[in-house]
Amino acid sequence: MRAALAMLALAALTAAGCWVHRKSDDLRCNTTDDCRGGGTCEDGYCIGGSSNGCPSPCTSCDVQDMTCKVDCTSGEACGSLHCPVGFECTFKCSAGGCGDIDCAAAKSCDIECQGAAACHNINCGPGACSISCSAQACASVDCAVSCACDVSCPNPNTCPTMSCPTVFGTGVACTRTGSAGGRCDSSPAGCDTCPVF
Repeated sequence: MRAALAMLALAALTAAGCWVHRKSDDLRCNTTDDCRGGGTCEDGYCIGGSSNGCPSPCTSCDVQDMTCKVDCTSGEACGSLHCPVGFECTFKCSAGGCGDIDCAAAKSCDIECQGAAACHNINCGPGACSISCSAQACASVDCAVSCACDVSCPNPNTCPTMSCPTVFGTGVACTRTGSAGGRCDSSPAGCDTCPVF
């Protein structure tokens, strides 16, 4: 009888382990401002909010194609943002709309910052990054490890501080002039090393 009860208890514990819900890193937060779609930050994770099935912080997405759009142009500040792992993200930020933008784990990022302080620090990972900054819209851009990085801004004097990729093995900066300090540009030879799918 004891052996049967022990086996029953073991089976119950094993079955219960199958229903454990682990929290996703995509839902981590520090404050409610970090949560999209009306969610709230509880115990370090966003709870509730949008039911569109998209990972945070996407305002719209295609989960199958792994594309994510983040719209921070409605006048409501979005705070610091990240592109979900392996996604192709498009960020649109108006004045004061976005904090730091982290694309370190993204397949690619297309970032549009329009208006004063629209974006804070932008960090690109090994994927492609395309960044458009209007005057005084971006604080800094780090795309030194990107397979291709393009930064456009209307006036070189109002461009953000940038760290651009270099041509492999040469140290030549991927800028229009080939020297550090210019706008990042993937058009020179050896500056677009992204895989073609």
